[in-house]
Amino acid sequence: MDQPPEPADPSRRGFLKAAAAPVVAFIALEAIGGLGIANGATPKSTKPAQGVIFPDPSLCIGCLTCEVICSHEHKDQGLSDVPRIRIFNDPTTEVAPVIKAAYPDRGQFHQEPCLQCPTAECLYVCPVDALQVEPRTGARFIREDTCVSCGRCQEACPFPITDETKATNQLTFDQHTRITYDPVADTMAKCDLCYWRNGGPACVERCPVNIRIRQGIIQSDHLCLEAPASTPETWAKLRTFQTFEGSPAQGKA
Repeated sequence: MDQPPEPADPSRRGFLKAAAAPVVAFIALEAIGGLGIANGATPKSTKPAQGVIFPDPSLCIGCLTCEVICSHEHKDQGLSDVPRIRIFNDPTTEVAPVIKAAYPDRGQFHQEPCLQCPTAECLYVCPVDALQVEPRTGARFIREDTCVSCGRCQEACPFPITDETKATNQLTFDQHTRITYDPVADTMAKCDLCYWRNGGPACVERCPVNIRIRQGIIQSDHLCLEAPASTPETWAKLRTFQTFEGSPAQGKA
């Protein structure tokens, strides 16, 4: 089973974090040679991710299992345990009749994961190359041992999230896009498709609605959370799908 990469050079990360200002860190980076944006890199087509988390709000019961298992799996790998998928209360969601029958009065929700953008701005603004593409799965992920928490990736992400006051878990991270800052681990974090897991993304595997659909208890021709291949067609559909009130898909990617 693949494991997250070992820390590259903790002393370098510590040095950069100690820089007095972002500009000082940037100058230091040029001096030691790091560098996405310092080398003049610009967004371009990148190896597509093998999958992308594709949610269906009409099947979501707001149980937060996806958020909890996401945190648990990443913590087990020594990574930040902030949830990389967020669930929001959404009174505009049309709940599927099969869910209303199986889970009466559960409420209305929608899910907001990272879209694994084909041309991912986050990859090209990181001054320390902490944003990388995992070779086997194509997942866009953050090397937390390298990240200096400058926040450029979060600012570059073209997909904002819904106002956190509507978060079903009632937690706030001062999150504005699909990339989160974890003040405890002092790192940025995003969905990495659980690339080290043989079973793929834990949220897809452990969603209780998905489990009941697979067992035939709930009749549906698709799952609440899926991980289809990230083809141009799939991504274009997901990009449109991920347009919510207060969270427009700005479409820079």
